[in-house]
Amino acid sequence: MIVLRSAPVPATSHRTSDVRLSVRRLARYREQVASCRVQTYSRTVPDTDDDRLGALVSRLRAAGAINTAGVEGAFRVVPRHLFLSSGKRAWAYEDSAILIKDDPRGRPISALSHPVIIAMMLEALEVGAGQNVLEIGTGSGYNTALLAELVGPTGAVLSMELEADLGDLARQRLAEFGYRHVDIVVGDGAYGAESRSPYDRIVVTAGAKEVTSAWSAQLAPHGRLVVPLVDALGAGVIVACTKTRDGLDQREIVPCRFLPMRPGNPP
Repeated sequence: MIVLRSAPVPATSHRTSDVRLSVRRLARYREQVASCRVQTYSRTVPDTDDDRLGALVSRLRAAGAINTAGVEGAFRVVPRHLFLSSGKRAWAYEDSAILIKDDPRGRPISALSHPVIIAMMLEALEVGAGQNVLEIGTGSGYNTALLAELVGPTGAVLSMELEADLGDLARQRLAEFGYRHVDIVVGDGAYGAESRSPYDRIVVTAGAKEVTSAWSAQLAPHGRLVVPLVDALGAGVIVACTKTRDGLDQREIVPCRFLPMRPGNPP
């Protein structure tokens, strides 16, 4: 049985040419972040994807969703629009979630989360350089890229995706951007990936009805798990859990709505 104890801590509130160009931008952004030359943006309407990305980061900082240099740096270097199909890139830097796949009946089964939610979950996860991270729900691969930036080249990210086509596309995108320390595995994330455990951090990007025994078992001592716990309609709350000798200490972060996880085949 998984023990969740509330801790008395308050919540804080492609085109090939596009890819090649963004690889160069990634290098330039990383140099800017490393030298603390953070670009500022005016209140005029952004004209380019670079401007829209910067404006998004500014809004997230103003909202308190981003409050550490690491998460800000990751957001600044990963081009969110290039993790979407060409028809949806115009909405990449809007303050909204973006649907990326329907099932055969037209029901949504995968989406790129709202930027505020992604930022708040990453801040709660407290990812550090060199850590071993498990992500449940690869989706577009955008959040995977943010995790790869946070762990750096000495860390590792294993991401699990139930939909084989999404997993294949994310793997291609991440490889094109040079993330060699990321692996994508197609399978049911509810069972985790024991072969690469223990994990310093586990993040779940779809709505779960509970913390599975696999996640708890595969989390390292003092490791952290961030997961949206939702009902059948996808409404619930994002919680951050820290593993202790007595179980998992839980801290609520923010109410949320996520597409619920769907069952797959056991490993």
